[in-house]
Amino acid sequence: MGDGPTSMMAVAERVRGLERDRRMDAVVARLLEIEREKDGYRNPDRRPGVRRLRQVATRPDGVACFNYLYLRVTEEIRANAHQFQSPAGVQRLAVVFAEFYLTAYGAASAGAWVSKAWAPLFEKRDDRHIVPLQFALAGMNAHINNDLAWALMQTWDELDAEPRIDSPDYADFTRVNQILERVQGEVRVTLQSGLLRWLDRALGTFDDVIANVSVGKARAEAWSRAGRWHRRFDPEAAAAHERSVGYQSHLILAA
Repeated sequence: MGDGPTSMMAVAERVRGLERDRRMDAVVARLLEIEREKDGYRNPDRRPGVRRLRQVATRPDGVACFNYLYLRVTEEIRANAHQFQSPAGVQRLAVVFAEFYLTAYGAASAGAWVSKAWAPLFEKRDDRHIVPLQFALAGMNAHINNDLAWALMQTWDELDAEPRIDSPDYADFTRVNQILERVQGEVRVTLQSGLLRWLDRALGTFDDVIANVSVGKARAEAWSRAGRWHRRFDPEAAAAHERSVGYQSHLILAA
């Protein structure tokens, strides 16, 4: 198991050591490396001519499905940095936030401890009965509902910022929701083959799953939770919340 973190508090402490000059370019580069490692949807080494066949017959595993979504979101936030009131703050939050996923990915790859919030995605990543969209949503659930509050608290401390909803930081935070919603639609087309899109229209199954995963609401709740924890941290409540997020991911993957 090695000497890696064995709790979310320990993970957060490790992420606090992240270099202050790290940029989103480095995050995008690492996510692209994972695309290569997992032979994901954006693997630049994959021949374009076999894309459609591969999506149906040898699609990437569940972690790669989320990684593709996360890569596209990060790229879009980087490309739209000029729209934010505090680009430096948005960049630092994006970098710190990403490190929680990258830490979980590294731990799972090494067979080390993984947060209960992330465990369902990594445990079920090779289950061929689960469709790519479910994997992407389970990863998003773990990352936003569990990791985001930790990333916000660290970023507020580093930038000496106050968690106020009338602040430029919160305005930028909510602007990211628009990027997420736009990218979700694009990624959904890629993750669903023609057959799955037909089932989606006929049965509404995946629409029901998506309806229960409100990105804007989840992010707003993460901000509120981070504000409470920032004032008075409760380890037991944080651990219970982590378990609850893991249970939600189990439900998403079982839908």
